[in-house]
Amino acid sequence: MSNQLKLIIDGEPVPASRPRFSSQGGKKRGYIDKKYRIYKNGIKMLYWDKYHNKQLFEKGAPLVAHIRFYRRIQKGLSKAEHKRRANHEVKPTVKPDLDNYEKAIFDGLAKAWFDDGQIWKHDTEKNYDEHPRTEILIEEWKNGRFSNYERSASSN
Repeated sequence: MSNQLKLIIDGEPVPASRPRFSSQGGKKRGYIDKKYRIYKNGIKMLYWDKYHNKQLFEKGAPLVAHIRFYRRIQKGLSKAEHKRRANHEVKPTVKPDLDNYEKAIFDGLAKAWFDDGQIWKHDTEKNYDEHPRTEILIEEWKNGRFSNYERSASSN
């Protein structure tokens, strides 16, 4: 693998939202949810800070995305249940959907590649954690070779 993008986004992951519409003064107007817009712009700023908006991946290069979303553990749980979630023994099976989390990341990282359709494989999961964050590794796939990350994950 030659090119890699690695980022950690601190804070609660935010899913992509659908456009919403309002009508003021008789005119229909579309807008994006404020929380999602702030999250996506934060990802863009992180990308700018680390990679200076350089397009890391060439047009047509097949990409592999490894993304881990860590959601905050809810309050009001028993100590035993809190510990199970902190140890990743319990997985979040509630909304938001994993694909909406991914879409938010791909929208925020649009400068990294020519088109997010270049991602042909993704290894994505969501977990609970005491420190909410998103860990991202996107790599260029070359001639059937996989990264060390994939080899270590497949041996578990």
